[in-house]
Amino acid sequence: MKVEMVPTRFGFGACLDKRGDDPRIVTVHADISSSIMIADFEKKHPERQSRVVSVGIAEQNMMSVAAGLALEGKIPITGTYGVFAAGRPWDQIRTTICYDRLNVKIAGAHGGISVGADGATHQALEEISLMAVLPNMTVVVPADAVETERLAGAVIFDVKGPAYLRFGREATPVVTSESTPLVLGTANVIRYRGRKPSFRDAFETVLSSSYKDEGESLSIVACGPILCEAMRAAVILKEEFGLETRVVNLHTVKPLDRDALLRAARETGAMLTCEEHQKGGFGNIVAGVVCGGPLAFDSLGVEDRFGESGKPWELMVRLGLSAEHIASRAKRLVEARKGS
Repeated sequence: MKVEMVPTRFGFGACLDKRGDDPRIVTVHADISSSIMIADFEKKHPERQSRVVSVGIAEQNMMSVAAGLALEGKIPITGTYGVFAAGRPWDQIRTTICYDRLNVKIAGAHGGISVGADGATHQALEEISLMAVLPNMTVVVPADAVETERLAGAVIFDVKGPAYLRFGREATPVVTSESTPLVLGTANVIRYRGRKPSFRDAFETVLSSSYKDEGESLSIVACGPILCEAMRAAVILKEEFGLETRVVNLHTVKPLDRDALLRAARETGAMLTCEEHQKGGFGNIVAGVVCGGPLAFDSLGVEDRFGESGKPWELMVRLGLSAEHIASRAKRLVEARKGS
């Protein structure tokens, strides 16, 4: 099946390019503007240059400037590599932005291992935990460029308060479209329906609130670009082992779609979470909702280690995050449930 590949960050740039005319929007840069696509805000629109602030490599200062702009009624959009957007200015985000519920939007670009050769210091594998634990913070983790553009618009214009948008750098399979249902705070359920010329067309996606139980053997819950690997795992599980899988796209990590998770746990009885992140960051958030009943549960993620330099896809395999790893773990989980 053919897969279209587009860098996820392109969706962020496209949103700013298309929707940046709102005079409240001000972008606050930290020297890597072109790389994370935040410069697309003014690239084709020189009249917006007066609404661009560059603070240099000074992430703490960047968040303080954004907070001041928010107090003046602006919608400041900040951005840098996720490891620097979430880690270096965490105190400013916590005490200045979240405590006062200021309307600051933070782009955590190049999340996960998508920076590849830049290595461990630049690979953000902890920021879902760092951001989701903060009161008043909305956290969204889109799967591809299309979903990134749509969710960026949602957090900028629909969320009144701080929001963190995590997205990757490299070309990522496009698994959604403009017609894919998308509601901030509501998960999507994805079901493999059989091979098609296009990988995306082989799946049906519906809002979790509209989904009817089909008696699947397990649920795989994912967010971000690893969603494609969860979808590939669903194909492997169906075609090689005859197992039906409910894939849950939890693109909004906070606020969490508790109903979708509880239904998936109750109706399938087995759940595996997948994250391009330190194991447990995303998985523990899900576990906090679903664990406590008769459920076979497991999490897959980076096993308590830093990343390393390499091509992103090679690192996905090396760190045990590929569809083959997901399918193997899922199959063992179902077997363990049946044997218990």
